[in-house]
Amino acid sequence: MTARPSPTPRTRTRPADRREMVLKTASDAFGARGYAATRLIDIADEVGISAPALYRHFPTKYDLFAAAVDRLSEDVSTAVAEVTACDDPRDELRAVLAAFTETFLDHRVSGNLYRWEQRVLREPDRVRTREARIGLHRRLRSLIEAARPGLVRPSADLLTVAALSVAASPATHRVTMPRRAATDLVAGAAMTLLDVDLPAPTPTPAESPGLVPAGRRESILAAAVALFAHEGFHEVTVEDIGAAVGLPASGVYRHFSSKSAILTASLWRTADRTTDAVASALARAQTPEQALFSLASSYSTLCVDDPDIMSVYLSGTGSLPDDELRALRRQQRTTVDEWATWVVRARPDLTAPAARFLVHASLNLAGDLVIGRPDVDAPTVAAASAAVLLG
Repeated sequence: MTARPSPTPRTRTRPADRREMVLKTASDAFGARGYAATRLIDIADEVGISAPALYRHFPTKYDLFAAAVDRLSEDVSTAVAEVTACDDPRDELRAVLAAFTETFLDHRVSGNLYRWEQRVLREPDRVRTREARIGLHRRLRSLIEAARPGLVRPSADLLTVAALSVAASPATHRVTMPRRAATDLVAGAAMTLLDVDLPAPTPTPAESPGLVPAGRRESILAAAVALFAHEGFHEVTVEDIGAAVGLPASGVYRHFSSKSAILTASLWRTADRTTDAVASALARAQTPEQALFSLASSYSTLCVDDPDIMSVYLSGTGSLPDDELRALRRQQRTTVDEWATWVVRARPDLTAPAARFLVHASLNLAGDLVIGRPDVDAPTVAAASAAVLLG
């Protein structure tokens, strides 16, 4: 009997775009969970390769993160650079905002990288992305100033930040709409900011240190929020939190079982305050339009009064346990749906998904305007936030 020939070993073909697959998967992971909570082994598993194979493309997690930020920055710069100059600054501004919006519709998960890139990136990488961001800011600001002669520079800067925040807002939620309709809606909402009459800034009273909570639990929460906002959740230890309130780590553990429990309590406190503000805002309104301005005003006041907790609220949810994150998102959706109901009542031409898009844009704008800007006041934030909702 003739022996069968041994089968020829099959050569496993390496995908030509493996590096791109790794980079796309990592970008989404970093965008969803943040830098510290993302593990390379999870990225390798999702791509279907071994960890050593991943390391051949990116030697360290930092290298992969920096490459992801670079890709997002390059995609934004390329999209905006393709917009040619127009005789009418408003036409050019709308085209730039539409290109920016489309980029974030393409990066709805990885787009959140911009929330923590400054904390993670090393100086040479930070400088490179900062230069790209500054270039974009200056182009939009010059168009805004050309469209509104006489607008003072601080107001032009604020409107630029607000418009970019609205255009980037699709990366903060998962509401679905047809792409062209979403682009037109979001870019149009950003354009409404061009004609907002910002209120005269109110004098900022000299800050005093004030009083601190007497209860240990409240003191721990307050200290932890400040540390999380400025240092990052994963960079802060329980010992750091204890030291801020004059306690050893064991003293902190008497009130909270873990650092994650402190973060959870802080975020739930903010979610509850946001929910409570809805009822009080609606009680002051008589029409849907008044309801939207009252909602925007209440939320803006929350943001201005406690920018640290808003910073943690916007960027810290990826560090929550999965069950807590799902519960928090359910409450967030309830708040968004309430706002969206009043948007539709004020603007019956809008669909419910379109209204939710605008609510997320308005909330994103309020948070972005107060973080790192101690001089902005609540009436100014509210004026911009309400304009996005009312059109």
